Amino acid sequence: MMSNTASVSDAGHTPRPPVLLHRIFRGVDGLLAPYRQIDENPARALLSEQALVLFQSMSKADRAHSLRVLHWLQAQGYRQPDLLVAGLLHDCGKAEAKLAVWQRTLKVLLKSFLPRAWFWLARPAAPHSWRYPFYILHIHPQLGAQKALAAGCSELTAWLIAGHERRPDPLHPHYPLMRALQDADGSC
Repeated sequence: MMSNTASVSDAGHTPRPPVLLHRIFRGVDGLLAPYRQIDENPARALLSEQALVLFQSMSKADRAHSLRVLHWLQAQGYRQPDLLVAGLLHDCGKAEAKLAVWQRTLKVLLKSFLPRAWFWLARPAAPHSWRYPFYILHIHPQLGAQKALAAGCSELTAWLIAGHERRPDPLHPHYPLMRALQDADGSC
């Protein structure tokens, strides 16, 4: 179970802020996102035409978050193109449902403190079900990977998107890229 204190996830990686405090900041940011201007030029510079359409299908809050992920990765010195594209598209699967800030926050809290409740809530649901947004939140990495491949992104980009919420295998050759994406996502 995740604690509510900052900790170093792996040696050499940036510590994360306390879960509740971080979610409060992310929630407020999500509420304010529709009223803020975002500069999508960094996404336009990196993404193919098809991938840019996919990026622009995301909510404004998710696009703003993804741009912060991209900036974090670049600030840490990452230049690997597949990683940067994955940073921009890692949440594109969420576009399958209209997601409210409270639903996103509930996901994080339940996964951290009551994982069984989260898995009950996130089980498969029909699009008209009240649970559908939670189901989409649960499977958005796989949906996003499929969408990225359909938009012409690389297999590595799709792999990074598909695994960005799972514990990575430290023996995998692309483990450092996955950790970078996860650290960026958790920090932004």
